[in-house]
Amino acid sequence: MGNFLVVLPAQNEPVDAEALFSNGIELAQTLLSTRPGSRLHGDWFHAASFPRQNGSGSSIAHDPRTGSWLLALGAWFHADGLACGDEAKLLDRYINGDGRQLGLDLEGSFVVVIGDGHAREVVVITDLCGNLHSFIRHTSRGIAISGSSLLLAALDNFHLDPLAVRDFLATGVIYQGSVFREVRKFGPAVVERIKSGSVAIRAERYWSPASIQPESIGGREAEDALWSSLCEAARKVGKAFPHPLCDLTGGYDSRAEVAAFAATGVPITTSVSGPPDSPDVSVSRGLAQRAGLPHLYFEPPADISLDSARKALPLTDGEYDLILYSRVQRIHQSGIGKYDVSVNGSFGEVARGYWWELLFPRIGDRTPLDARMLAARRFAAGPFDASLFRSGEELDLVTHLARGIEQANQGIGNFPNTVQMDSAYILMRMQHWHGRIMSSTNRLWPCVSPFMFRSVLEVMLSTRARDRQRSLLIRRMLARFQPEWADYPLEHGYPAAPATWKNFYRFAPLAGYYAGRIIRKVSNRIGWSSPRAILSILAQQRLQLWSQDDLRCLLDPRQMRLGQVLHQPGLNAFLQRSQEAAFPFDEQWTRMLTLELALQTLVSQGVQMLVD
Repeated sequence: MGNFLVVLPAQNEPVDAEALFSNGIELAQTLLSTRPGSRLHGDWFHAASFPRQNGSGSSIAHDPRTGSWLLALGAWFHADGLACGDEAKLLDRYINGDGRQLGLDLEGSFVVVIGDGHAREVVVITDLCGNLHSFIRHTSRGIAISGSSLLLAALDNFHLDPLAVRDFLATGVIYQGSVFREVRKFGPAVVERIKSGSVAIRAERYWSPASIQPESIGGREAEDALWSSLCEAARKVGKAFPHPLCDLTGGYDSRAEVAAFAATGVPITTSVSGPPDSPDVSVSRGLAQRAGLPHLYFEPPADISLDSARKALPLTDGEYDLILYSRVQRIHQSGIGKYDVSVNGSFGEVARGYWWELLFPRIGDRTPLDARMLAARRFAAGPFDASLFRSGEELDLVTHLARGIEQANQGIGNFPNTVQMDSAYILMRMQHWHGRIMSSTNRLWPCVSPFMFRSVLEVMLSTRARDRQRSLLIRRMLARFQPEWADYPLEHGYPAAPATWKNFYRFAPLAGYYAGRIIRKVSNRIGWSSPRAILSILAQQRLQLWSQDDLRCLLDPRQMRLGQVLHQPGLNAFLQRSQEAAFPFDEQWTRMLTLELALQTLVSQGVQMLVD
């Protein structure tokens, strides 16, 4: 399903909870442009499910004997072969087992919400990485749980979370979980139990990176394990969704994902998006043609408007850049109705030692990860104008994000630093950044990545560091099991196969690739934060938006809701400079536009934004 709303009485006041639920249903129609597909009521709960835009999404499963019920958000797959559409059987697994075991038996991107009729409590089970977002809010009228933070914020007056606002404006990612103070995001791989009429919540983790055995497999054993787990994940996806549309770009991850689908015989169509002359597009088209796979090309939308951003708001809750996502939305909508699920290669980079270059020359040492270094060089590395914040409120992003990295890596300080890097990447970057994109797209139609399956992820995390460096695990796996896919060039011109004395000459483009990386790093250090061509595109979009009257009205600093929490002189200067061609903070500007549009939309529903 695409979304849900569950309400429990706060203090055994069923009338108040019913009113809160009814209000939430109305707000879902106005804010999220969706109507409930099914509803279920009891004397201690109210529940509703909302279908995706493509109409998919099952109803709430109910067991009359026990009074228990279950709804499942996202794309889930059970160890027994169950998948989306088998919610009644999944409920039976819970009734005859327990929440922790159910979490361990599930794979994919999901949130499972169970109404336990015996305990009269709601049980929330999240996926391995917290990738599919869901939230909870306590109000005087009841406890509300939903996949939409925007919907929960609209249920009553709200505050902005200052740290989350600064996270978002500075990095484009909300590491606090939600931009609204009263709304809390459920964490990764958790089983949380919420009791009607109680503020106490019992929570347990059913999985973490500490569960794996690092450096325990390697060589052909690792290649066999990764290939077999990828193929099994592809079979599960193909069984649940007969017509997958698979991303295929010029890199490793989508290539490995599609190669596994092709090997299992699942009928797929491949797709790519980007400028028609880009290496991604040409490699994707050529590889699909060589493999004999149907292929679609989606040209990125050229126009941009505030109206397109408004259409993206019901999908993102205002917690992802609306200008960026409006383009993603239009591309995905091209596949709705023709295909069942969108498949991508996200998380595949874990097999390739992503970000490990920061650990050189001590890659694999069993020493604590330098969280400040990682925060400075990957999480808080982009340009950011701090003058927007009031005196004394400037945010030391590096310190703040380093604390988040340390929290994500609790319990694995004695693991190899490579696993600690993977953990920070998965539980910080992918949970909050990629998870917001995945959660938004799930409201359009199902989406999934085979690399996110626990059976696949644990193989990657357990593989020896020397087998994952320089993408060797993926290269060797493809060379053994799909040699034609390994032989075909990547976007940079060299093959995906391992280098040997027979093919070393084909890796000559690497020299130009690394030279370009060095030039970009030097350019960043002397103030050229992005290639000029990209800057010019961003600037053109910004100036195009400023030419629209409705945008000027939205970003009038005298009327802006964000003006109540930002430094007014700094905001005035920022917006004035953003109307000039030469402006270094284009991304920060579109994030500001995103937040302001979300806030004004909320206030239009009659709720107030409170300021301390």
